[in-house]
Amino acid sequence: MAFEAEVIPLFIGGASMVCVLELVFGCLMLRHRNQARNRFVAHVVCMAAALFFLIRCIFANWLQTVPGISSISNSVNIGLSGVFWAVSIFLLLSAIHTVAGRDTVEQ
Repeated sequence: MAFEAEVIPLFIGGASMVCVLELVFGCLMLRHRNQARNRFVAHVVCMAAALFFLIRCIFANWLQTVPGISSISNSVNIGLSGVFWAVSIFLLLSAIHTVAGRDTVEQ
């Protein structure tokens, strides 16, 4: 796929920055809620893995990771990206449920 030269490092850097900021601020907000914080950290790790596979698929030529059969590699990368993204969303919802459940009990 053709992109401007600046797009690829900006996308990778931006996605990395979002993951790091989400992790830092999420851990700060959940510092006294260990179970929810652990699920949130797992969410960020899974989301980062999903982004890794997506980036690997989209920017394979630029990253010089061109496999023998690119259609198979792209299919696997998109599939793994979707699986990690789905697990990430499940973990995020689970962390929200843990916090919401605790707040309801404390009131």
